[in-house]
Amino acid sequence: PTDAVIFYSTVRKGGYWTLNSGSTQGGTMIWIHGNRFAQNGFNSVPSILNTNTVQLVDGYSVYDCEMHNDKITNTQLTCYAPILSEGYYQIRVYVNGYLIPLYQYYDSKQASFTPMLSHTPIITSITPQSGTPQSLIKLAGSFKTACYSRDVDGCAQDNNPLISRIYVGGHLCNVIDPISGATYTTVNDTALICFFEDNEVGLFNITMLVTNEYGRSLARSNLYRISADENLYMFQSYAVISSVTPNTGSTQGGTMLNINGNYFSTSTRYPLVVKVGNQ
Repeated sequence: PTDAVIFYSTVRKGGYWTLNSGSTQGGTMIWIHGNRFAQNGFNSVPSILNTNTVQLVDGYSVYDCEMHNDKITNTQLTCYAPILSEGYYQIRVYVNGYLIPLYQYYDSKQASFTPMLSHTPIITSITPQSGTPQSLIKLAGSFKTACYSRDVDGCAQDNNPLISRIYVGGHLCNVIDPISGATYTTVNDTALICFFEDNEVGLFNITMLVTNEYGRSLARSNLYRISADENLYMFQSYAVISSVTPNTGSTQGGTMLNINGNYFSTSTRYPLVVKVGNQ
């Protein structure tokens, strides 16, 4: 057994237990306060000793909460909620493999998580939905905040949620021009423009992460398209062909073509294939 105890949980740094709602799409950081948790230390050999595990329980359904080890102490645990349906989830904690019983909670109702659509950032529009890599993308929706940096007026405090990351697939889409240091357009809680930084050509989903209770965004279903291999995606990047030489040749084949352009794929997922007249 474990002698660890749980006082309460919250979705804000320094927040009260009543702040327990978050995104249905995951990514909400949950702060769990108590005592005698295991302090994670570096160990080259995986072990159940010196570890903490957090799960979210709804009836007979159990979901793992991904541990965020950087902020763990013997009195505090942090983890990222997974994608969950709206509802009420009891927080259960294992310390060194032992489950903390509910009678070692100050009050089990003060250690819960409630994902809600009203606490989920929503993307309602993506413009354009196809383009070259390294291009600007406009997003519209309900982002729950206009803050994107602690340096912005009114955004300095921890209780001010931030748009911390925007991803196109696994690649960053930055709202700040690294050369000028300014945003590409005014950022507010319903619209922004970001720069797709990578050179990769392919099919991607777009997500936004907002700090505090808001977590990962939900996209409207009409933004999804279906690829030829039946995968859902929101944004397609493509290569550009600027010239083909020569532009005449033998009807029997064998003509060597020189194709110039940009963003030709080096991805193993989307290998480069050249066809002439579907051949």
